[in-house]
Amino acid sequence: MLNNKKFRVILFALLFFNVFFFSALVSAQFFLQGETVAVPDVVGKTFPQAKEELARKKLALSLKDQQFDNTREKGKIISQTPAAGSRIKIQQAVKVVVSRGSEQIIVPRLLNRSLESVLPGLKEAGLTKGTVSFTHTAAYPAGRIIAQFPPSQSEAQRDTPLDLLVSQGELEEEYIMPDLLGRQAEAARRELTAQGFKLSYSGSSYYPGLEPGTIIRQFPPKGHAVKKRTLISVEVSK
Repeated sequence: MLNNKKFRVILFALLFFNVFFFSALVSAQFFLQGETVAVPDVVGKTFPQAKEELARKKLALSLKDQQFDNTREKGKIISQTPAAGSRIKIQQAVKVVVSRGSEQIIVPRLLNRSLESVLPGLKEAGLTKGTVSFTHTAAYPAGRIIAQFPPSQSEAQRDTPLDLLVSQGELEEEYIMPDLLGRQAEAARRELTAQGFKLSYSGSSYYPGLEPGTIIRQFPPKGHAVKKRTLISVEVSK
């Protein structure tokens, strides 16, 4: 009988402490939920700096947006909601807008660079591809940029189209292919070489009535337009 009484006393004590602890926990949560703090000013700070400062006030931080801004460096907070000085309940979040940097960029110097090497980096430089035009010039090798707009080192709005003028190299003169049939190949080769052309032999065949080394076929045929880099080939008799 005595043991039963002790058991009931102990059980009652445990129930009392559980109810007391639960009530205290609920009351603490209710009290904390109702507690308010003044929102600190985090404008101009970085996201990690703001997060640390708000944590000391038992407030959270939320990224609302990222925008270009000429007054704040990239990564700095532009604005916050609620405003600094407002009172809000703890555990609530302060929403911020973070700067993506200035909308004004400095146009890089691209002259004499190859078009292939420039195009992939335009986005990183804050520009977009504009009109690409081509012209012949002996001043720059083919594929090199000879002019740009906006000009280098000037200020431009981010995502401004960049127009480029690209060299196609020196304009080659064109000539009319002469008739080489029936001529001695070696004599024709010396004459063409002296004028800056190249002649190669594509083969030889028996041709009745002609001396060995006489040209019996040619490519390109007579009358076609050729340039000095055009390879002229002939077939000769043997």
